Amino acid sequence: MSTTLRAQDISVILVEPSHPGNIGAVARAMGNMGVSELRLVRPKDPLGVEARERAAHAESLLVNASLFDSPEAAVEDLQMVFGTTARLRSRRDRGCALPDLESHLPVENTRVGFMFGRESSGLTNEELALCTTLLHIPTFGEVSSLNLSHAVMVTLYEASRFYAETSDIETPTSQNGSMQLASISELEGLKSHLENVLRTTGFLHANQETGMMERFSDFFARARPTDLDVRMWRGMLHRVEVTIQMLNGEY
Repeated sequence: MSTTLRAQDISVILVEPSHPGNIGAVARAMGNMGVSELRLVRPKDPLGVEARERAAHAESLLVNASLFDSPEAAVEDLQMVFGTTARLRSRRDRGCALPDLESHLPVENTRVGFMFGRESSGLTNEELALCTTLLHIPTFGEVSSLNLSHAVMVTLYEASRFYAETSDIETPTSQNGSMQLASISELEGLKSHLENVLRTTGFLHANQETGMMERFSDFFARARPTDLDVRMWRGMLHRVEVTIQMLNGEY
């Protein structure tokens, strides 16, 4: 596969990191791999002495890091998000082991995020639902968990193997001027709209909501829709809503 992944298109998202030293070590790993976009969700003391010392020559990444109140806000403008998990659980249809990363990377100029969870408990199911791909780092010893900065380092190293030369990158466009993958925010808006319509039509029952919407999340993650695709889906859903209102005499 020919990929156009670039270091400047990559963001590292840390969700509620509790150890300042780990935040600094992550910044250093990013500096090693040429990645500069650090996003922190409710971090603990990201500019403290320990964080700065561990960052070494990458202290500027800490100073320029973006702070967010929620994972949703941290990823909303990205088009692909790899959420790291210690196990692939039941979501194998959109799971990826790190050695297989290449087959899940974009083939166009795309804003990509790698999201890492809390040192003690990782990412929640709700946070993983935001991700287009679930990323698992295999280990082969008795200790299966990785230090946060080590996980970031090996992930970015694997990604760096597929960096494209800037001169090779062309931003594709269509006759309608839209070929970019939909952002996470656009996908979440589509899924919310779809869920509302499914409830209105009686297709989605209370005891089915979680499982059914997880399946739709998996479907859209595999499909990798463009922003034009999302607008088409939402236009169709809007027409369904209007038709229902007309049939009920509400329009």
